[in-house]
Amino acid sequence: MIAKGKAVSHGKTVIEYVLRDKKLGDFIDKNLLTSERPEEILQEMRWMQRHNTRCKNKFLRFEIGIAPADRNKLSDGELMLIVHDFTRKMELTNHQWFAVTHKDTNNLHIHLIANRIGLNGKVYQTDFVSNRASRTAEEISREIGLTIANKVVAKKKYQSPKADKTREAKKNEVRKIAYKLLGEKVGTGKKGFLAFIGELRNHGIHIETMRNKQGTAYGFRFLYQGETFKASEIGREFGYRSLFRQFGLEDVKPQIGKTAVPIYSPQTQELTQSTFDTIFNITTEFSSGIGNLLNVHGEDYAETAFQRKLRAEQKKRRGRRM
Repeated sequence: MIAKGKAVSHGKTVIEYVLRDKKLGDFIDKNLLTSERPEEILQEMRWMQRHNTRCKNKFLRFEIGIAPADRNKLSDGELMLIVHDFTRKMELTNHQWFAVTHKDTNNLHIHLIANRIGLNGKVYQTDFVSNRASRTAEEISREIGLTIANKVVAKKKYQSPKADKTREAKKNEVRKIAYKLLGEKVGTGKKGFLAFIGELRNHGIHIETMRNKQGTAYGFRFLYQGETFKASEIGREFGYRSLFRQFGLEDVKPQIGKTAVPIYSPQTQELTQSTFDTIFNITTEFSSGIGNLLNVHGEDYAETAFQRKLRAEQKKRRGRRM
């Protein structure tokens, strides 16, 4: 079983699509709704959404796919139990939702549409919602003995099952720690980014910058207990640009040249919190943005100091005129 999800604004289009006669299979169940008709469901959800006018993407759309090998194992009642378990684990109990199956393909899949505004008027947090949906589907699959999507892969002949299990266990540890720390630091800027790296290191997880032959940074890799994982193995949020974007640092650009300093290198001296603070204080004075975190030695400190002094003099002059 596999699942994905996202927040959307076009609720009317989504609800009408999901409940279209040509596609609709079975109506599995609904929560906090009285109708099964598209226009009436939309009206009920919009009535609830009046309690929060600031939210833009007010609907949640989930798709849950069932492996072909499991299709004949599941009755309608078991599909209902899967949906209820999924919504409970995704903390949607106090939100309006409905779930249906589609018959437009040979692969059994469930569409679940939920109201992002809950009974208390609060907005459902969608940080990493698709990843959480995927992990929830994997957890349910393990509990009831269904096929797990990421296990349907041919194993390479040179990989032993024991080694695979060890590596997967370590990767899951890294993913769990990384997502937990990232969730606490989202949107906290440069200082939060440095704190995130430092806390990962405290857990024994180190990050290296990956570079191509031209020396341009293009990604990260995670080192943990003798294993190396590409950022894509940990999660989409940990890509080179994606990771900076989580901290509100969209202006980061790939750094070129061997003078660039990696976020972490096993050969470098361990950084203390005061060192992180020092790096932060320096980088905040640079005009070129967070990119300098990876290239702090490439700056002309004398020129930076001169420009700072010049701006201070200009402010004094403007003050005298007033």
